[in-house]
Amino acid sequence: MIDRPYYLDWLERWRDRDVIKAVTGLRRCGKSTLFQLYRQKLLASGVAEKQIVSLNFEDTELDSLQTRADVLTYLKPRLLAGRKTYVFLDEVQRIPQF
Repeated sequence: MIDRPYYLDWLERWRDRDVIKAVTGLRRCGKSTLFQLYRQKLLASGVAEKQIVSLNFEDTELDSLQTRADVLTYLKPRLLAGRKTYVFLDEVQRIPQF
């Protein structure tokens, strides 16, 4: 994995702000790797593993999540009351109207 300090620093500056962060770029430019690096950084900073939810919609195990409502139904029980939950949605454009 290639470290991406510029992008990791950008994500870190926006950490814990109630705003959605969108990472865009060409295919195969390292967006998924950036997510993986940032998850590692969160864990290293003391964020509990159960506070991180990561979904890659290219994963066939998620084929049952076909709509925005399906995704939200899946996510709601995984959100922790009183604690930040970090949600990573990789290839979310595969979900219509998300």
